[in-house]
Amino acid sequence: MKKNLLHFLKRLFIITCICFLAHNSIAQIKYVDSIKAVLSNTTEPVERFDLWNKVRENFIMRQEGTYDTASYLEMLRIAQQLDSDSLFAISYNIIGNMIADKGDAPAAMEYYFKALPLAERSKDKRRVSSLYIDIALSYYNLQNYDEGLKYSQLAGKNLPDRSSPMYDFMAIQFNRNMVRYFLNNTQPDSALRFLHQVEYLNSSLKSPLFKTVVSSLGGKAYEQLGDIEMAELYFKKGNDFADSTNSRALKVTVKQNYIPYLLNRNRIQEAKQQAIELMLIVSQRTNIKLLAAGFLRRVYDSLHRTDSAYYYSLMESTLRDSIFSQGNINKLQVLAFNEKIRTMEEADRLADEATQRRQNIQYALLAFGIVSFIIIFLLLSRSFITSRRAIEILGVIALLIVFEFLNLLLHPFLERVTHHSPVLMLLALVCIAALLVPLHHRVEKWATAKLVQKNKQIRLASAKKTIEQLEKNQ
Repeated sequence: MKKNLLHFLKRLFIITCICFLAHNSIAQIKYVDSIKAVLSNTTEPVERFDLWNKVRENFIMRQEGTYDTASYLEMLRIAQQLDSDSLFAISYNIIGNMIADKGDAPAAMEYYFKALPLAERSKDKRRVSSLYIDIALSYYNLQNYDEGLKYSQLAGKNLPDRSSPMYDFMAIQFNRNMVRYFLNNTQPDSALRFLHQVEYLNSSLKSPLFKTVVSSLGGKAYEQLGDIEMAELYFKKGNDFADSTNSRALKVTVKQNYIPYLLNRNRIQEAKQQAIELMLIVSQRTNIKLLAAGFLRRVYDSLHRTDSAYYYSLMESTLRDSIFSQGNINKLQVLAFNEKIRTMEEADRLADEATQRRQNIQYALLAFGIVSFIIIFLLLSRSFITSRRAIEILGVIALLIVFEFLNLLLHPFLERVTHHSPVLMLLALVCIAALLVPLHHRVEKWATAKLVQKNKQIRLASAKKTIEQLEKNQ
C-alpha cells in the first residue's frame, strides 16, 4: 500500500511538472506570436527593428519558439536606412553572434569590434557590455582565458545602471563569464561566489538558459571541490531539464561539462551515450564539435576500440587545426591590436575634449566676469552719465556669454541623456534659453532703473554745483 502511494505521488509530481513546463512553453510561444502579429501590421522601420530585437532576446532568454535569421538582414537594412550608430551596433552584434554560433570566432569578433565604437558613441552601456561579454566568450572558446578575463572585466565596468530593465540580463552574463574563468583555472571557491550571483539574478529572470548554466557550472565547481554528491545532483538536474526541452543550446550547455564528469568517474557507457548525442546536435558549431570528438576519442580509448578512437582522433586534430590555425591566430592578434589603438586614440580624444571644454568654461567665466565688472562699474560710477543703450548692449553680451557657459557645462550631460539626438539637444538648449531670457529681462529692468536713478543723481548734483557757482559769481 505504501509503495503504491509513493508511486502515485511520484507520478503526480511528474505530471504537475510537465503541465507547468507546458504552460510556460505555451505562454512564451503566445508572447512571440503576439510580437510577430504586431510585426505583420507594422511598417515603421524603428518599430520593426525593436520588435525583431525583442523576438531575439526572448529566444535567448527562454529558448522557446524559433528565430528567423532572415530578420538579421532586415535589421541591418533598417540601420543603413536610418544611418543610426545605435542600430548598426545592435545589428553587427547580432550578426557576430550568428557567426559565433557557427564556430567562426575570428569572423564573429570582426563584427564585435566593428560594433564597439558605434555603441560607445551611442552611450549604450547595455550594448557595450554585451559586446565585451561576447568578445570574452569568443576568447574563451579559443581557450585564451586571460584575454577573455580582460574583456569580461570591461563588461562588468560597463554594465547598465541598476535602474535599467536590462541590468539583470547583462549582470548575469558577466557573472557567468567570471565563473567560467575561475573554473578553467581550477579555483572553484571563487567560481561559486560568482555562480551564486547567477543563481540569485535568475530567480527574477527565470531563464531556462541560465538555469541550465547554474546546473552545468555548479556541477563542475563541486567536482573540482571533490564534493561528488553535490556535483552529481547539479549535473543530473541540469541534464534531465535540458533533455526535457527541445533546445539544443540547453543540451550543449550541460553536456559539455557533464561528459568529462562521467569520464572522470569511469562511467564510460553513459559518457558514450551523452557524447554521441552531443555530436549529433552540434553539426555546425566547430568549437563544440571539437569537444565532442575529444570526448568520443576518450570513450573509445577506454573501450579499447582503436579504430573508432583513431577516427575521432583525426577528426579532433582536423577541427583543432581549423580553429587554432596560425591564420586565425594572426587575424585575432591584428583585431586585438587595432582595438587597442582605437581605445588609446579614443581616450586621447576624450581627454583633449575635456581639456578644451575646461578651457572654454574658464574663458566664458573670464568674459562674463569682465562684462559684469563693466556693467557694475557703469551702474555704480558717480563720475559720469551712462548711456542706457550701452547697458542694453552689455546685457545682451552677458546673456550670450552665460548661455554659452551653460552650454559648455551641460553639454556632456545633455549628450548622455539625449543619446546625441540633434532634435532633443536643440529642445534642451531652447528650454535653457527660455529660462534665461525672462531672467535677463528682469535683470535688465533692474539695471535700467538703477541707471536712471544714478543719472538723475549725477544730473542733480551737477545742477546744484552749477547753481552754487552762479551764486558765488553774483
